[in-house]
Amino acid sequence: MRYFKNAILYIAIGVGIGSFISLLSVTLHQATLSMAQLGLLMTMSVIMGLLSMIFEYDKLPFTAQFVSHFVLELSTYSVFIWLTFGDGVIILGNIPTFLISYTIVFIFFRQQGRANAKRINEKLLNKRRE
Repeated sequence: MRYFKNAILYIAIGVGIGSFISLLSVTLHQATLSMAQLGLLMTMSVIMGLLSMIFEYDKLPFTAQFVSHFVLELSTYSVFIWLTFGDGVIILGNIPTFLISYTIVFIFFRQQGRANAKRINEKLLNKRRE
């Protein structure tokens, strides 16, 4: 049940972030998505959200988690671009957008994780003092 709840959470976060970044990119390029393309966008966002569950697997070192996550996310994004626009050249043109977006989102969630760990450690320290 815990994995199911986590999967739903990751899906929601993936759809939120993926949709925002992708739709922002589409808007900046003044493009219009068809319903099929919008469906692909939502599917890509769900998959990208689920791929983030790799960070829940504690048996892998962080570096392996990060590299695996990055490669899988880039692959998913590339397949989405290819299915949406049908051109490999567009994939290469969108890699900088992906890198910038990935870096911003990664830094945000990394900082959030550190803040949560610090808060938990402070609570544990306070309980030990009592």
